[in-house]
Amino acid sequence: MNDVMPEGEAVRLFTVPITEELAQEAATILTRFRGLADDALSVKDSNAFEQNTNSVFRREAAELDGLREPLRTERRRLHSMLLQTASLTAENALDHVRALEHDILMQPPPVWSPLALSRVAMEGVLFTEYLFDPSIPLNRRLARLAGMWRTDATYVQKQAEAHGQEPAEAGQMLAYVEDALQKCQATERRNGQGKLIGYSFGSESATMDINITERATKVMPDWLPAPYRLTSGAAHNRPWMISRAKDLAGGDGFVGEAATVMAAVMVAFGSIEVAVGVVGEYFGVGVTEALRQMEEERTAFLYRAIGIAHAQ
Repeated sequence: MNDVMPEGEAVRLFTVPITEELAQEAATILTRFRGLADDALSVKDSNAFEQNTNSVFRREAAELDGLREPLRTERRRLHSMLLQTASLTAENALDHVRALEHDILMQPPPVWSPLALSRVAMEGVLFTEYLFDPSIPLNRRLARLAGMWRTDATYVQKQAEAHGQEPAEAGQMLAYVEDALQKCQATERRNGQGKLIGYSFGSESATMDINITERATKVMPDWLPAPYRLTSGAAHNRPWMISRAKDLAGGDGFVGEAATVMAAVMVAFGSIEVAVGVVGEYFGVGVTEALRQMEEERTAFLYRAIGIAHAQ
């Protein structure tokens, strides 16, 4: 790479077409990161894991055990949804990382699809982080679960009605969720117009659903500025975003840019690192070494990618 530039002119990295070598390097490192994540969260000493009573998960289980029946059983059921829901969103995120690995290798090279795939991966991780967030107390976690469950039940009802089901049949899940939350002694929170805006458990409360944009700003790594805004521009086909590929092609078709691949890969890196960190802390699994290794490999990949993209 030529580092001798005219005075005052900035070097814009990766503003070149995608090459097969860069695509292969990116796909390989994504596979590597998925492997590091799997290894980091695997329990290598089951006895030590079982005896660890200091994890957030164990503390919350003990707190639920201290409740009287039937409230104990009802809140345990709600809490168990944490594992089901968060694991579902995490698996969906990893599925899109796998798809990204293949998409990057496509010929002719992809244009904007890598960013759209990385956005879904990031959203899945943000949902997981929102539910597993180790910094919040149990009752706020239950309130978050309640709000998301009630929101999803409403979506299911609307979808069923759109497909022609009778209102009574379409509303079965919503009725079930409302009854379950009443048994959990979840308190509805409504605004001045009577609209349901969230739930409270004791003194802790949460809104009806996650605000993805705010969560991304708060949770994603500092070295990854505005990732949700960037990926949304591609996913929503905004002209200000997608016209770049037309310009690079000189007005004749579209050309995939190395910057697109690199941005998508970095979003995937950040998402995986967030997931490993929050899940590890919640369950008391040591992931410090894995996160250190991820940082080292991420940095090394960046330097390799610069050399490949700007080789002369």
